[in-house]
Amino acid sequence: MGTEIIFVRHGETAGNLDGRLHGRTDLPLTERGRLQAQRVAERLAGLTDIGALYSSPLQRARATAETIGRRLSLTPTLHDDLMELNFGDMEGHTLQELQQKHPDLYARLMDSRDLDAGFPNGETRREFHARVARALDALRELYAGSRLVIVSHLMVIGSGLAQLLTGDPNRWDEFLVANCSVTHLEIAPSGAVALHCWNDISHLDQTTEATGWTLPS
Repeated sequence: MGTEIIFVRHGETAGNLDGRLHGRTDLPLTERGRLQAQRVAERLAGLTDIGALYSSPLQRARATAETIGRRLSLTPTLHDDLMELNFGDMEGHTLQELQQKHPDLYARLMDSRDLDAGFPNGETRREFHARVARALDALRELYAGSRLVIVSHLMVIGSGLAQLLTGDPNRWDEFLVANCSVTHLEIAPSGAVALHCWNDISHLDQTTEATGWTLPS
């Protein structure tokens, strides 16, 4: 029996709309974000045999997970390794500001193969991808053969999908996911991975579909 992981990105925050990098900045959900969380919770309520619900401890993910948990009768377990990339001193900056103030760093960060590029007082890519891998490896072992919901962030989900599906975490930006989207995959005992759906927002409508969601948060 395979292990199923259902990734849900948190609902919308003001940080998704202002074009700035928000990794560890602990932003709340917007009103639309709360509605998105309700919609994705309604969708997941149709699934059976969900063994556990995990979440990043940042409030945008935690609030989304708590809304889901009320529908599933599950209490979210908070996991620090599911937090978004730590942008360090660049928290709250735009990419344009980063390019203007730190052109050499910006050039390194734009090179997806530079694993040791990182943010001052934040994380490097290598540290970040290793953290995501550590979390997923531990949860896969703990819930082998079960169905698990993970509520997290853009880059965490992208990194996890890239590692599981391609073996290359630097391809994370090929797996961008919208706020309160559902991505469902199954890992066979052999290690083969089947992707059942990716970035599915069919449970949202024009009033709840996210905008400006492609920056990390």
